[in-house]
Amino acid sequence: MGRTVAVVWHASFSVAAGVLYFFFVLPRTPELLGDTSHTLGTVLRIVTGALIGLAALPVVFTLLRTRRPEFGVPRLALRLRTTSIALHALAGALIIGAAIVEIWLSLDSVGQWLFGVYGAAAAIALLAILAFYLAFVAELPPPPPKPLKVKKRTSRRRGRKAADGDETAAEETETTEVDETTGADEDADVTPTAEADSQDDTEDDSEDDAEPDSDTGGKLQNRRPTGKGTLLSRRRRTRGGVAVED
Repeated sequence: MGRTVAVVWHASFSVAAGVLYFFFVLPRTPELLGDTSHTLGTVLRIVTGALIGLAALPVVFTLLRTRRPEFGVPRLALRLRTTSIALHALAGALIIGAAIVEIWLSLDSVGQWLFGVYGAAAAIALLAILAFYLAFVAELPPPPPKPLKVKKRTSRRRGRKAADGDETAAEETETTEVDETTGADEDADVTPTAEADSQDDTEDDSEDDAEPDSDTGGKLQNRRPTGKGTLLSRRRRTRGGVAVED
């Protein structure tokens, strides 16, 4: 049985049972006013219960068709259909049983109890109808997941971050300039000192080279006798190139 046929069958039986329930079960106004006989009312009450019970047949056929594993119907839908069948049968049985009991019992004595049973049967029938149609909703595939939304940051935060970045860049630039200036000053101080030291060394070397020549010339021209005096008399040479005799 197709889905359309099952829905039409179930809906037609449910509507017919609802109309009969209103006129001949509760509040049964025509019978209480004397427009219809008690016998007709009893028969129509039994028919109402039968219609509610027979409304479970399309639910049964739908359950037998969809419980096959190749369809992959969710378990929730199958459970709803099973529950709907049970509730339809229970509601129909309550209405039929109360209608039969009403034949031998008077409404004056047990009327409130019978009306309570009829009201409970109506509530159960409504639950059965809802369970049948909710089963089709349970068969639907789940909706696709929604993409995650990325929250955009406010412009204030961006402005603060940009200002912080500019301040950091300015500080780095100032630090670099200070380092370059300090390095240039140190190079300038080191260069004159190195030049002065090199000039002093050059002068010392030139004086040292000139003194041996003068000594050699003096020895050749004025040769002094050798003796103790010569051993004791030694020349001392200072850093500035001045010779001192002992």
